Amino acid sequence: MHARIHKLNDNLVNRICAGEVVERPASALKEVLENSIDAEASQINVELLEGGIKLIRVTDNGSGIAAEDLPLAIERHATSKLISEDDLYAIHTLGFRGEGLASIASVSWFNLASRLADNSIGYQISNIFGEVQEVKPASLNFGSVVEAKDLYHNIPARKKFLKSETTEYSHCKTAFERLAVSHPEIGFRLSHNTKEIYNLSASDLMQRVADLFGSSYVTRAFCVAEVGGEELTLSGYVYHPAYLEQNKNVQLFYVNGRFVRDKVVQNAIKQGFSGVLHHEHAPNYALFLTLAAADVDVNVHPSKSEVRFKDSGAIHSFISRSLKKTLAVSMNQSNSDLNSAEMSSRDISHLSTLAAEDFPRYHNYENYASANSSPENMTRSTGFATQGTYTNNAEFSQNPNLVREWLGSSFPINRQITNNDLFTDEETNLAENNLTLPPLGYALAQLQGVYILAQNKDGMIVVDMHAAHERIILERLKLQLGTNAIAAQQLLMPLALQVTPRMLESLSQHHAELSLLGFEIDIIGEEQLAIRAIPLLLDDGKTEQLVREVLQDLVNFGGSNVILEHQEEILSTMACHCAVRANHQLSLAEMNALLREMEQTERSNYCNHGRPTWFKLTMRDLDGMFMRGK
Repeated sequence: MHARIHKLNDNLVNRICAGEVVERPASALKEVLENSIDAEASQINVELLEGGIKLIRVTDNGSGIAAEDLPLAIERHATSKLISEDDLYAIHTLGFRGEGLASIASVSWFNLASRLADNSIGYQISNIFGEVQEVKPASLNFGSVVEAKDLYHNIPARKKFLKSETTEYSHCKTAFERLAVSHPEIGFRLSHNTKEIYNLSASDLMQRVADLFGSSYVTRAFCVAEVGGEELTLSGYVYHPAYLEQNKNVQLFYVNGRFVRDKVVQNAIKQGFSGVLHHEHAPNYALFLTLAAADVDVNVHPSKSEVRFKDSGAIHSFISRSLKKTLAVSMNQSNSDLNSAEMSSRDISHLSTLAAEDFPRYHNYENYASANSSPENMTRSTGFATQGTYTNNAEFSQNPNLVREWLGSSFPINRQITNNDLFTDEETNLAENNLTLPPLGYALAQLQGVYILAQNKDGMIVVDMHAAHERIILERLKLQLGTNAIAAQQLLMPLALQVTPRMLESLSQHHAELSLLGFEIDIIGEEQLAIRAIPLLLDDGKTEQLVREVLQDLVNFGGSNVILEHQEEILSTMACHCAVRANHQLSLAEMNALLREMEQTERSNYCNHGRPTWFKLTMRDLDGMFMRGK
């Protein structure tokens, strides 16, 4: 028997939509909060009962809704935020579909009350599990109050999919935090089961993140401020998780003020942290990408948490490049305040207010060496600052043997130098009086042949000498190999490779980019490639896998860092083998040379594997350990 086609009634349609839009209480809370933000509220209060299952109440002081518009507010596809089709492709508000309140109202005991600022009385409308009631007068302050009670009570089959109160509350709290971070200029308050959880006053982004996630997100922040075009900017903060006291990962990314999850963005952030992040850690960030509304499509999913970029490759490249630049700041480029009383023993991101001119005689190794011994002796004794014999990038990059030969000079050799050889009387007095000291101070001793103990203006510095030297060698190698183009090595016999049609399309689009990466690849047939040359240093028997990974990245993200990652992995291994080993005795001169080189080297806060290279114990920390002043 044929089933006849018929039109679904509005109530059933709303419940179908609710399944997409209102997945759980947190989804309903997000929709209502976004409406309050769009209404330009300056204070938003949230009350939850039983994880939002029993009650979600949101009160705001926004612009409000006129009495005659209240019935439309809970109708599907009714909105004040879109007028024409053109508006759909230049969204400037968080809400725009006109589905949120209608979906929530169809699966809850719903009440919406609102009052315009210039009216003396407000009005309310109720929708009891899909049954709309009449508009009635209501007494309230200007703004709106939205209540959703007993979510999914009328749909037992759906309600059983809700998790425990604790789980649902956790999701609501996360949704609240995401929106609170995106609008620090708005005051937010959250209570659960009558207990106040957050009471956030209007502030800036850094303070809002600290209020939500802890004070270490102030002292360990790397500020991102990158401009990639007329309307393309990336701002916010990134954090190295090795130095955060909290166990919670903060991973917040916003596109034009909207929190999103996007595979292009996530991959770009991962690449931006490559080389500085240990495999046990995840990157922490609160980042805001701003671009022209016409260059991003937010109408991809009912939850509005996914977007589609007009040029995903350019966005991917911009984000990863910006983060690499931010995380590569050396200590002497940092502008933060070392004297802040809020800084604790594990601070690494805000390193020094001292510029190079504040310690002109010994702020780098070259000056240090010339003041204390002959250049020939110091060049032979340490590899910490010498730039090696081979300075020609082309010659260096085309001959791996030169790399190994050059690295051979990077082993520090023990030299017996008396204390009198280290500093002039003037410098000794400065050191003793804690004046004009470089960020990592001056070495005092070597501990168990592994750590360097140094004294700086604030207290004691402990340096892992192998990890620090490893990073210095790697950065020097990368500098020697150059950053413009990667040298290629021809294969004796071209290598045929079967690929997908999308990979072939990506090859055609990015042929010039692949040439810069050291590849020479031709299309020789339908879904067939011929690999004629590959990047230098990467002939490890995995050429086919390498090419597939690069092409797949180009398909997925419009860009690839696979080659650079492989090359850096090889250089990192070489640097690890060539760095000074544990139990290698260093003189004070060599220790100080290493400290000065660290201060000049990018990414020297962490080794090649993302582990920290040094920690600080301030006098305040030490006084606390020994209970001095108590």
